[in-house]
Amino acid sequence: MAKKDKNKENKVSTDESTGSKIVTMLIVLVIVVIWLAIFGVLIKLDVGNFGSEVLYPVLKDVPVVNMILPEPAQNQDASASKEYDNLTEANARIKELESQLAANKNAGSANQSEVSELQAEINRLKKFEQEQSAFAKRVQEFDKNVVYNDKAPDTEEYKKYYEEIEPDNAEKIYKEVCKDYEYSQEIKDQADAYGKMEPASAAAILSEMTNDLTLVAKILDSMQTSKSALILQNMKPTTAAQVTTKMTAMKNK
Repeated sequence: MAKKDKNKENKVSTDESTGSKIVTMLIVLVIVVIWLAIFGVLIKLDVGNFGSEVLYPVLKDVPVVNMILPEPAQNQDASASKEYDNLTEANARIKELESQLAANKNAGSANQSEVSELQAEINRLKKFEQEQSAFAKRVQEFDKNVVYNDKAPDTEEYKKYYEEIEPDNAEKIYKEVCKDYEYSQEIKDQADAYGKMEPASAAAILSEMTNDLTLVAKILDSMQTSKSALILQNMKPTTAAQVTTKMTAMKNK
C-alpha cells in the first residue's frame, strides 16, 4: 500500500514538473512573439530609416519576409533630389516639377507641405542650372582664349587634339585648368595690391607669411621685377633668401 502511494506521489510530481516546463515554454514563446511583433512594427514604420536603408536592399526580394519592409516611397524622393549630369536633364526635370506644381495649385489638391517641397526642388535645380551655365561659359571663354591667343599653336593642331581626347578626360582637364586659372588670377590680383603699397609695408606683411613662402614667391613673381626687388630689400635677409630661392625654382620648372 505504501509503495502504491509513493508511486502516485512520483507521478503527480512528474506531471507538475512537465506542466511547469510547458507553461515556461509558452511564456518564453509569447515574449519572443511580442518582441518580434514590436520589431516588425518598428521596421514597417521605418524608425531611424533602419527598414529602408539597411533591410530593404537585402530583403526586398525575399518572399513573405519583404512584407514587413516599409514602402519604397523614399526611392522616389531620392530620384527627385538626385544630382544631374547635364543641363538637358536638369531643365527637363525643372519643367516636369513646374507642371506638377501648377497642376496641384489649379486642382487645389496639394497641401502647403507638398507645394513647399516642389518649390524647394525647383529652386535647387535652377541653382544647379545657373552653376552649370556659368561653368560652360567659363570653359568656352577659356577655349577661345587658349586657341586664338597670339602664342597659340595652329588651329589644326587643336582640331587633331580635341578629336583624339576622351570626353570624360577633357571634362576633368577643363575643370582642373579652370581652377588653376582662377587661382593664378587671384595671385595676380594680390600681386597688384601689394605692388601698389609702400615696399616696406608690403615686405612687413609678406614676411609674416613664413608658413607659406611658396605663396609669397608666387605673389612677388607676378609683379614687375623692380617692385618685387624693392619689397625683397625690405625683408629680413634670411626670409628674402628663402623667397628668392623659391622664385628661382619656379622659373626653372
